[in-house]
Amino acid sequence: IELAPVTLLGPGARGERVELVQSMLGLYGYGIEISGTYDEWTETVVRSFQLHFRRHRTDGIVDAETFATLTALLERMPKLTLG
Repeated sequence: IELAPVTLLGPGARGERVELVQSMLGLYGYGIEISGTYDEWTETVVRSFQLHFRRHRTDGIVDAETFATLTALLERMPKLTLG
């Protein structure tokens, strides 16, 4: 799947891009509801992710660097095979 980079997402954002980031965080193991709304909990989860993987800036905003880091981590995860 080719993912278009997310340029900037923060509190109050809504829509498919937010759902994508929430889904990606969920796949990586963060407890997050996929609502499509960048709410307070989404911001907290993003801050937590940044604290672990990008300590130089933990602002809770999904910028290109945060998105690229999350994408790279997911690409390294073992693939699930069914059947």
